[in-house]
Amino acid sequence: MNKIEAKNVDVYYGAKQALFDINMDIEANKVTALIGPSGCGKSTFLRCLNRMNDVIDICKVSGVVKINDYDINQKDTDVVRLREKVGMIFQKPNPFPKTIYENISYGPEIHGIAQSKSEMDNIVEESLRKAALWEEVKDRIHEPGTGLSGGQQQRLCIARTISIKPEVILMDEPCSALDPIATAQIEELIDELRKEHTIIIVTHSMSQAARVSQNTGFFHLGKLIEVGSTDKIFKNPTQQQTQDYITGRFG
Repeated sequence: MNKIEAKNVDVYYGAKQALFDINMDIEANKVTALIGPSGCGKSTFLRCLNRMNDVIDICKVSGVVKINDYDINQKDTDVVRLREKVGMIFQKPNPFPKTIYENISYGPEIHGIAQSKSEMDNIVEESLRKAALWEEVKDRIHEPGTGLSGGQQQRLCIARTISIKPEVILMDEPCSALDPIATAQIEELIDELRKEHTIIIVTHSMSQAARVSQNTGFFHLGKLIEVGSTDKIFKNPTQQQTQDYITGRFG
């Protein structure tokens, strides 16, 4: 079942076109990887899915992006509600300069999700458990989140994102600043999270895409060259360009 449908999506930064006629369906409760060389439009497309491009003055997006059959580009879309449903994890871990507890309670507080202190405590613990961080931080949740290691900070950001139960999680190269051990922990976590969330991950690492995703889209120069099951894209792509990129002939 499709969670997200993108139809004829074009994106311009000023006069420069960054995405050309992107058509892509994203299945619910699967991990979809977006791969391709730097500057090919992967992150731009990712930002179309929670209207993060709105914050860039010169950026203009056209086309249809439907989540649960609702076109999020409609004028009357409540963008705050949209971003509540579509969480985002960035390349560099960006915990708030607050305690570990406050990092996670912040979202539920703003959105009025918890009715009492004990309910909030449960949300914080559950989010940290789901992000495989609870055992490491349970004795220091009132210490600053910025005191954690890079990999822990990224898992804290994931816990913060899932605390308000988004339906979709966007990840923009979530492991590029991490070491191999922390990367393996995040990848394991992604597999766990897809039971409850639809995940779209932009990654430079083809081996990562092959490990964590069920579907893959290959972007090149602002165009979606090919999209399909990860297995097919990596083993038997239909486009020569995809084949050349996967086998390292360019990139």
